[in-house]
Amino acid sequence: IPPISDMGLIQMTRKRTREPLTRILCEPCYYCEGEGYIISKQSTCYTIFREILRESRDMNGIRLTLRVNPQIAELLHGEENHLIAALEQTIGKQIVIYPNTTYHLEEFDIFEIYKD
Repeated sequence: IPPISDMGLIQMTRKRTREPLTRILCEPCYYCEGEGYIISKQSTCYTIFREILRESRDMNGIRLTLRVNPQIAELLHGEENHLIAALEQTIGKQIVIYPNTTYHLEEFDIFEIYKD
């Protein structure tokens, strides 16, 4: 039992058991050479997945085109490819990913394609 203070209160502290959210969801910003933080590439991918799920309900096209930063495109074609396949299965549409070198790491656009 912790000691009781002169005012009759028990003083308790909380030990941090996990990393701060900035360490989990962000990474050092390479645009400003690590002075700040940006959303991690993985978090950006998950944001894209949620946005595709949300927008696909109102889209009637046969395919979706996703324009993203090349680093995000690489991650989507590689490590997160199984999630893209599952997402295509869920929404019933093919997702085509195009890298765009002018896009910021967190920037993306989703377009609906009606014809082949």
